[in-house]
Amino acid sequence: MAYYSLVASLPALQIGDEPSFSTEEYIDNCAQWVTEREEQILRKVLLTDPDIAPCALCTAWNNIETQLRNAVIRQRAQKLGVDAKEFIHPHDGFSGAIEVIVTDAFTRNDPVELEQELDRGRWILAEELVGQDPFGFEKVLAYGIQLKIVERWNRMDVHKGKETLEAVITANTDKETHSEKSD
Repeated sequence: MAYYSLVASLPALQIGDEPSFSTEEYIDNCAQWVTEREEQILRKVLLTDPDIAPCALCTAWNNIETQLRNAVIRQRAQKLGVDAKEFIHPHDGFSGAIEVIVTDAFTRNDPVELEQELDRGRWILAEELVGQDPFGFEKVLAYGIQLKIVERWNRMDVHKGKETLEAVITANTDKETHSEKSD
């Protein structure tokens, strides 16, 4: 089914911009246009871990996310000299594009840039879900995935992140100091 009015009414999204609405508001707005089953799919993929059994689109996105996360695990394990096998999750299919996205992201020295590259990759992969129908439900879902990415970046706060990092370092340093005193 085509959702011409819904898709045409969606404001452009870009990482770093403030979205006009939240993911939950987006789903609530979509509910008046999409079928009940499609609304459930939006809720599963965008708000909870997708139950992949009932939906081919859920399965496709779950496989994309799983392969992407597995590729990240392999990259991090390699840097740490750890065997990644026990952390890898099964998924169907294989995309060389996902492997390239992750490999390219890990050429970044700055952790923020690395995360940005991974999310740019997710953005592109979500857009590829759309396929041949730019007004179909796949576009509605892809937009929701992209909205989640924009929201994620808007929730990040450099000052809060530094405070959290300092608290973790201080806590770990305190533990080491106490452990040395007890030895």
